Amino acid sequence: MPPFSFDQPQTFELFAEGRSWEPGWLADYRKECWEQFSNLPKRVLKDERWRFSPRARFGLTKIDGLANAKESLLIESASTVDGISFDLLDRLILDQAHSISLLPKISGPNLGADDYSLLTGAFAETGFILRAQASARSDDPVIIEHREPEAGKIAFHHNLIELEAHAEVTLIEKFTAHPRNPGGHISNLLKVRLGEGARLNRVVLQECSQSSSLVQMENFIVGKNANLNTVSLHLGSGQSRIESKGVLQGEGANFDYGSVYLGRNDQLFDQRTIQVHEAPHCTSNLLCKNVLCNQSKSIFSGLIKVEEKAQHTDAYQTNRNLLLGSEGKADSLPGLEILANEVKCSHGATTSRIDPQDLFYLQSRGITSEKSEKLIALGFLNEPLMGINDKNSREWAMQCLESSFAS
Repeated sequence: MPPFSFDQPQTFELFAEGRSWEPGWLADYRKECWEQFSNLPKRVLKDERWRFSPRARFGLTKIDGLANAKESLLIESASTVDGISFDLLDRLILDQAHSISLLPKISGPNLGADDYSLLTGAFAETGFILRAQASARSDDPVIIEHREPEAGKIAFHHNLIELEAHAEVTLIEKFTAHPRNPGGHISNLLKVRLGEGARLNRVVLQECSQSSSLVQMENFIVGKNANLNTVSLHLGSGQSRIESKGVLQGEGANFDYGSVYLGRNDQLFDQRTIQVHEAPHCTSNLLCKNVLCNQSKSIFSGLIKVEEKAQHTDAYQTNRNLLLGSEGKADSLPGLEILANEVKCSHGATTSRIDPQDLFYLQSRGITSEKSEKLIALGFLNEPLMGINDKNSREWAMQCLESSFAS
């Protein structure tokens, strides 16, 4: 058997042969994704969607096989409320294939990682499907764990969240390191559709190993008067590419997105976002804060796009970077594209170091230099975490952040 490679047609042919039992529409979707991936240009001299990013760190040549799907995703807690269902893609393909038919109908965010998005459509054997019927509500969060595969393997997760009118759900996603042989890859594609008045509260904690790679792609479609609140905390992974697209389709929709990145050693965090306002009277607020230690690097590229009919838009985008030491680096590319004339939109980006007077103040009260820097960094990163609505989840996220400084 030839070595595993996404450059070889037989890689997909062997995979498809092993899943000949799947419904025809799913087989056609996989094949279409594979053909689109195969037709992607192999070399792109200049791609603004990868500006400032060392794209080679996200190359596919280091991958030597697919991860065991049954070991790469785990449901920790599922809702017992009537009208809310939470299950894994691999089980639903067998038992309720019709229930996942929406997956191919929603595209990925298409912000640069097209190869990973298409490969996820072609090869994903698992993922989670979360659905809530109209007016269903769960007070307890549902919890899913994405497990980093062993070194050299890649896990493709294809996920769907669909909330009908006035439903409300809280979701916690954990990304954990391989306990024995770290260094795997995760490609995670999430598609979300919120009906009128629905609300999704989502918390993401990423603690993969620093020898792993993560590509996270998110597409949120927010309906009339619906609310999306998501907060992500990224502490691990050697290199991570996070692409997030929020589309406010219905009048009165709201999109709140907070993210925290703590970089150490030579970690790379590459975040690309777009807030698309398609309807009037919508609000969006994106806040990204990074603390960079050692030789770590962050890239932030964000765009607020307001269509002509999206009058009375209220949209904000902020990226703040704090450098600890002299070798960390942060690149920021915020942007606006406004076609409507009655809007309130702003964006901003800053990169700074700790104020020596703040350090002096703490040290004059007997606090060591190292602990003083930690306290200042924690205070700096606290703001996005305050966006977590559930008190217990917020305290848990803060504890994880504090613990990461000691590791």
